Amino acid sequence: MKLALLFLLFTTSLTAGLQVGELSCTSAVLVNRETGKVLYAKNPSKQMYPASCTKIAFALYAIKFHQGLFNKTLVGTSGTLNSLTEAQKSKNNFGNVPSYILERDASHIGLKVGEEMRFYDLLEATMIPSGDDASNLIAEAMGGGSIDRCVQDVNRYLASLGCKSTSFTNPHGLHHPNHVTTAYDLALLCQEAMKEPIFCKMAKAQSFVRPKTNKQHSVTLQQTNRLLVKGNKHYYPFAVGIKTGYHRRAGYCLAAQADKDGRSLIAVVLQGKTGASRFEDTKKLFEAAFNENKITKELLAAGSKTFLCTITGADKQLEATSTKSLNYSFYPSEEPNVRCQLVWHDNVLPIKKGALVGELQLIADGRVTAKADLFATDDLDMTMLHKIKKHVNIPVVVGALIFVVALFVFLRTRRT
Repeated sequence: MKLALLFLLFTTSLTAGLQVGELSCTSAVLVNRETGKVLYAKNPSKQMYPASCTKIAFALYAIKFHQGLFNKTLVGTSGTLNSLTEAQKSKNNFGNVPSYILERDASHIGLKVGEEMRFYDLLEATMIPSGDDASNLIAEAMGGGSIDRCVQDVNRYLASLGCKSTSFTNPHGLHHPNHVTTAYDLALLCQEAMKEPIFCKMAKAQSFVRPKTNKQHSVTLQQTNRLLVKGNKHYYPFAVGIKTGYHRRAGYCLAAQADKDGRSLIAVVLQGKTGASRFEDTKKLFEAAFNENKITKELLAAGSKTFLCTITGADKQLEATSTKSLNYSFYPSEEPNVRCQLVWHDNVLPIKKGALVGELQLIADGRVTAKADLFATDDLDMTMLHKIKKHVNIPVVVGALIFVVALFVFLRTRRT
């Protein structure tokens, strides 16, 4: 095929964005999970404290690179489970103790020193009831015995995903002044995480059954994302995940995904004022998008334009036209940048009228989303000279003529 960037039509991105109304959170973003298109943004690049939304990164890293550890039994140690008060940790601007040290009043699943639990169960405990203690154990295992090494590895991985404003200092999200991200970076992270079936399963689970161990009986712990839990006022039927977060300085945080009518959206809300407001802000974002009606635009009407192509040896230019219009549909908050691209097939003479000779491609935000075939409007044949060249072996003919001339000269020379 021959690619011809001969024309660009209606390069667009004219809509003003989603009309959501007032949100109480400090920072928020709403994106299309599949395309990454930003539908709404409020301080999306402002560095914020993500609290337990941090755990999304470490859970994804475990699923992507450490599934070999899933059945390994981990043991709680004093190093991974040691805890202090927030005031003790914050002395000297958090310079006295490692950032991963737990806080006594923070979220945990009650692990004890010497308690044994499978890595996979601890991973679920990290994502569903948001256990800070579980986060430390899996990070230590992934770091080969060092939580700090795991944190460094995860930061490098996040940078590779394009999370340019993210720097984590621990695996659970407890406060440290250098433990920051942005709403936009978290949305990028969620886009990647929700590609993984194991992550999706954990992200939407209603509850976590903490298994019986050598130290404690089994107990069921609830999902912290109230959008997912039926029977409470924040339940949202289209929600399919992902993760809550909270500490005093971060405020109430939430990363969530909702799917409706074939559309998958990710919302991130940071520094909400209350636990309820983060859910209400998130639902407000989703509903504003899901209430949009699709718009269809015609980029090129069927047969409205004739396209020309010069073919070597043809008796005239190839003319082609389409019998199908080229349209695209979109939601108002997601109007794409659109262009049209002409692609000719590798056409061989002769060409009959009505033959398929190429196609028009509609490219929206870098992806081919529609095509229209091009058909020849007339017969096309070879010139006489080209037919001669095609059917006669010119080098052989020339060689034969040279031979005849040489023979003639030779014979005349013999006679004289």
